[in-house]
Amino acid sequence: MLLLQPLIGLLLISLAHGDCPILFSPVYVVVEYGKSFSVNCSSTGETDQFGLSWEKSNETIENNEDIFISVNVTDWERTLTCYMYSNEALCSQNLPVTIYKTPDNVSISIVNHRGPMIAGQQYELQCDVHDVAPVTELTVKWYKGQTLLDQTTFTEDSKTPVNVNPSLLIRPDRDDDGAQYWCEAELDLGEDGPQYPTKSLEALSAEVHYKPKHSSSTETIIQKDEVTLNCTVKANPAPVYIWYSDHLKEEISSSVLQSSTLSPGNYTCNATNSLGTDTKVFIIKSELHLSFSVENQCPVQLNPQRAVVRYNGSVAVHCSALVSHKGIGWEASEGAVPKTSNNLITWRVSHLTEWEIQPFCFINYERQCDVKLPVIIYKTPDNVSISIVNHTGPMIEGRQYQLQCDVHDVAPVQYLAVKWYKGQTLLNQITFTEDSKTPVNVNPTLLIRPDRADDGAQYRCEAELDLGAEGPQPPPKETSDPLYITVHYAPNIQFCNSWSPLTGTSLDSYPLNVNSVLGNPRPIISWRHKASSVNSYLPLTKFDSGQYEIIASNVLSNFSCSINITVEYPPELNCSENYEVKEKTLFQFPCIADGSPKPKLSLRKNGNIIQHELFFPNWTHSGQYQVIAENQRGTINSTVTINILHAPMIYVRQDKFVVGKGGNLKLNCTSTGNPEPKMWLSFNNKNISTGGRNITLKIERATSKNDGIYTCSAINVFGRNDKSFVVEIRDDSLNYFAIVALVLGLLVFFLILVVIVLLLMRNKRGHYDLQSVKQYEMQPLGNGGPA
Repeated sequence: MLLLQPLIGLLLISLAHGDCPILFSPVYVVVEYGKSFSVNCSSTGETDQFGLSWEKSNETIENNEDIFISVNVTDWERTLTCYMYSNEALCSQNLPVTIYKTPDNVSISIVNHRGPMIAGQQYELQCDVHDVAPVTELTVKWYKGQTLLDQTTFTEDSKTPVNVNPSLLIRPDRDDDGAQYWCEAELDLGEDGPQYPTKSLEALSAEVHYKPKHSSSTETIIQKDEVTLNCTVKANPAPVYIWYSDHLKEEISSSVLQSSTLSPGNYTCNATNSLGTDTKVFIIKSELHLSFSVENQCPVQLNPQRAVVRYNGSVAVHCSALVSHKGIGWEASEGAVPKTSNNLITWRVSHLTEWEIQPFCFINYERQCDVKLPVIIYKTPDNVSISIVNHTGPMIEGRQYQLQCDVHDVAPVQYLAVKWYKGQTLLNQITFTEDSKTPVNVNPTLLIRPDRADDGAQYRCEAELDLGAEGPQPPPKETSDPLYITVHYAPNIQFCNSWSPLTGTSLDSYPLNVNSVLGNPRPIISWRHKASSVNSYLPLTKFDSGQYEIIASNVLSNFSCSINITVEYPPELNCSENYEVKEKTLFQFPCIADGSPKPKLSLRKNGNIIQHELFFPNWTHSGQYQVIAENQRGTINSTVTINILHAPMIYVRQDKFVVGKGGNLKLNCTSTGNPEPKMWLSFNNKNISTGGRNITLKIERATSKNDGIYTCSAINVFGRNDKSFVVEIRDDSLNYFAIVALVLGLLVFFLILVVIVLLLMRNKRGHYDLQSVKQYEMQPLGNGGPA
């Protein structure tokens, strides 16, 4: 039955959650209590933002792709939920989990009875199954030997282990003496469940007492050298035997007569025990009469040898002479035929109305003898009806009731069988041992113990006369009108699942239907919350979430279960209009967000999504932002101005300023910082100016005193920053003389260079005189001229 459950579970998940792209592997879990299982949760689609987490009890596991978890099953009511967030939605799914436990013990017994059973009487067997779950998947099967008799299923919706005690009504016969009855409890949970049923530890061995019953009431034996008359018959308790015959001189109590001296004739054997007596007649015939008939001692033959006729119906039986005779005829209280010399004579009655008629055909030959004709006159019932004994109105589930079948004016009762049906199912069959030829009324009964599945069931009884091969075919039968029963049973709520309604929904909208709330009379539904009754028609508010008790009540009982109700509502957002945060600090939403399910918050600026999980803003990120809260019930947004707090930063146009002596100079320092910093300008470690975010210093007719290092400083609660720059004052007059000297020097150098070039060119073209070098040696000059 559960082989299709994985596919069904996947289909139900898709139907229940629409586009929620969550997939379990496996999609359905069957696990024994106390054992563990593993499951994977992943997404079946792509999303802009994807996250999955696995919730179990108070523990949560999170991942950004898929989750694999191994769970030890120690809680019958544990719910495992996988949920995901995306840009579009928040959705979740519960993993379908079936937790099972095989029974601790299974046993079979007879209810309110000890000792042997009596054949034909009704008894109730009970199968006790202890501590099994879930009972909705349990089937109790009843066996006699290896034959399946019946099976019982259960509609009670319970996840935790329960004890069940189904029963079976039986009416044993003689063939059931020594039969082994047993029951087994089977949890049908598919290939992941237990593969072998739990059987009752000991079979119930039935001891059935029944009276003696021979297979035939007469037996004809041809006398030879030795004759054996065997009256042994099966019965419990064992029977005692008594023989009667005109040819026996004393009473014999053995079951077998064996003697070569038994005379031809009739020998009657009575087999008796505490339940009754059965008689069998043995007819011993001499071999001299073999040519006449095996069935009787008279040389006549009846056709048919047994007459079955309807009351007030017609009958005709032929009697043929097998030897020469002096006359043949019929003796009967109706339709007697005088003696005649013909060899064939017919007994004929057009309207047979005498119940006790015993016609016989006689013949005169060497002596007179006769053969009796067995006549069975039958009458079908005038009326067959079914009723409940000592009860009117609806039945109560689990209680025992007695049905009675009234069969009026039927004969012969020993050929009657009363059959009991529920719908088209044969429940039982009763026969009768009373030997009566005239019509009688019989009122057999049947004990039933209806359950809720029997509400509206149709019971009927049928009276059938099975008169053998000579009787009408098919055997005549009369059927009662159907008895429709109404069974009242206690309430039961099949599904007590968590519920997440929208605000404004009433408890009357909880998804109940005729299949989820059972009970007859139809139960009345009421609610309780925090130990107080709740008006189910009132709309729920966001403050009404919690554990609720739903109660189904009728005249028989109450059934309640707890339901976790989470009232869902669109997001509510309360944000500060201005938000200050120190730069390079992880951003935290300046909002209180409410909603069910818990809303997801996102941050946008100028329409662009800000990854707030990694948002460490710097001082340039100040400005207006939109905070958006969304859940599956709606979306809301709020505008927030974010003010980034940071230490001062100082900006100077350049690091060095040069100005000529007597010139003018403007110095400017600009600072940023939040909150606004205090700022000052110092020269040679002396403050010379203060201001806010900007300081400007004007130097007019600069002198060498203005030359040096200037420092701008800014400070606020988050820090201080200093920026130094150099001012150089240059004397322009000194620069003029230096330039003139440089130009004159360059001119002299150029003239010397020209003279040297000209001299070199002259020496190459002209006359050379070689003179002593010494003549032209250079002499040092004295201070006053030559020496």
